[in-house]
Amino acid sequence: MRFIAFILLLFLYGCTLNVPKEVEVKYDEIPKKVDFNYHVKPILSDRCYNCHGPDEKSRRAGLRLDQEKIAFKKLSSGRTAIDPGSISGSEMAHRILSDDPDEVMPTPESNLSLTNSEKAILLRWIEQGAEWKEHWSFLPVQEVSSSSSEQYKNPIEDFISKKLQAK
Repeated sequence: MRFIAFILLLFLYGCTLNVPKEVEVKYDEIPKKVDFNYHVKPILSDRCYNCHGPDEKSRRAGLRLDQEKIAFKKLSSGRTAIDPGSISGSEMAHRILSDDPDEVMPTPESNLSLTNSEKAILLRWIEQGAEWKEHWSFLPVQEVSSSSSEQYKNPIEDFISKKLQAK
């Protein structure tokens, strides 16, 4: 069902992207709701910050993916790196799916690559509006819901049990 929704969204956004089958398959396996801090930021940090991060000396194309304001701005090419809600309008989507060595990101020279799951996560994040979050340490503490099972004495045990069952 999610796969059909994904294809429909690509069609509705007038996408001219050629999404490989391998990425489409992984799209159905990734979490329904993608979280910036948990899913997206680790990918950007590991694969993108070398060329598009805080180090001014190594930064390319004037793009910083570690700062929200700059990540969503229009590039010198006139395109937008990340266009929230629009996969086809996001240069990032085109670059991560490209087969062209002159276009693909990360570049072949970087010796880095994205897995099909990571590509699917980035696409879903863009599709869901590319919600940016501050570092988790700056977010307000949220109360943990009480244990849903009488079997466990505290919410941590319940949380761990749910994660183990999911795996």
